[in-house]
Amino acid sequence: MNLQDFSFPKFDKVDMAFPTAKTDPILLQEAKDRGFYRGETKENDMFSQLFYRGGTIIFKKRLPKDFVESAHNYLCGFIGSWAPKHEEKEAICALILSEIAERIDPIKKSEKKQ
Repeated sequence: MNLQDFSFPKFDKVDMAFPTAKTDPILLQEAKDRGFYRGETKENDMFSQLFYRGGTIIFKKRLPKDFVESAHNYLCGFIGSWAPKHEEKEAICALILSEIAERIDPIKKSEKKQ
């Protein structure tokens, strides 16, 4: 499956603040097929970085802007949803990250005031 052809559900500001997205069976199957379900891939590690510690996604170059925007919005809404099982959330987010992300840069600690 080519994710650039997938029609990601739209998330508005309320959906982003209070996400309730359920697991999409098509995305889950694709994630399983690509080895992201309970996987130990670079993309699974990127998911863990985002989920547990936060960070900034450094996007791959030369991707269609509308694809990156829709995939990123879906990722942001889905990662915060309480509805999916954690391993399903990780697999689908890793799948999306594999398509749009070069890496995750950690959040920089602010300098302490003196």
